[in-house]
Amino acid sequence: MRTLYGLSYSGWTEKARWALDHHRVDHRYREHMPLIGELALRWRTPKGTHPSVPLFVEEDVATTGSFAIARRAEALGQGSALFPANAMAAIQRWEAVSDQVLSIARASVVSRLLHNPRAQAESLPSFIPGFLRGVSAPTARLGARFIARKHKAMADPEAAIRQTAIPALEHLRAELRGRPYLEDGFTYADITACAMLQFARPVDDAWLPLGPGTREIWHHESLSAAFPDLLAWRDDLYAKHRRPQARALGVRSGGAASRTG
Repeated sequence: MRTLYGLSYSGWTEKARWALDHHRVDHRYREHMPLIGELALRWRTPKGTHPSVPLFVEEDVATTGSFAIARRAEALGQGSALFPANAMAAIQRWEAVSDQVLSIARASVVSRLLHNPRAQAESLPSFIPGFLRGVSAPTARLGARFIARKHKAMADPEAAIRQTAIPALEHLRAELRGRPYLEDGFTYADITACAMLQFARPVDDAWLPLGPGTREIWHHESLSAAFPDLLAWRDDLYAKHRRPQARALGVRSGGAASRTG
């Protein structure tokens, strides 16, 4: 069975999941546990490659990174192309912009997690019972600091939001000009651009189930207020092109149906 390892709240993981879902690639999903799952992640990652999620593991090959996984999904699956030749320049350009913004989002969320006990409790592994989650908060903070060190998170994400994220979203608004898609029809350019809006306001629970604390640290009030049109565009794309997600961590997707695996 093909397996996608990821962090459900991560924009990079969501890009990979959306592409696999779009192409009906049969696979199961497994949630990665930062710090706790690092040794297993390193073991699964091809030698010479930085261990990170999303990671798509097949019988004889492992693919890292949302862009590469989306391309792999297109080679394996069915349905309309997400990478048409005439859209590749735009796709690559928006992927680069999206990666920049998602790096800022990660730094912002990690910083907020350190000061939000409810989000800390929600970030703990599911096997920790509810009555222990409060006293286990230091473990969540340790995991957040590990992510920050591993990915060299910037010290001042708010400055980066002003300098990079806001101009990127303004450019997206200008390029869309009220259209439903960035290119002639739905492509990976739309998926990767959508991911930038995750830390303005997370998409609804039907597609991304989050606890209230986690949703709180992903909601950036000023960005949400500045770009309601882009959030509406994102939500419309989800309604048209993204199937709702199961709430269980072990999810088998693809084909005509999804079920818990």
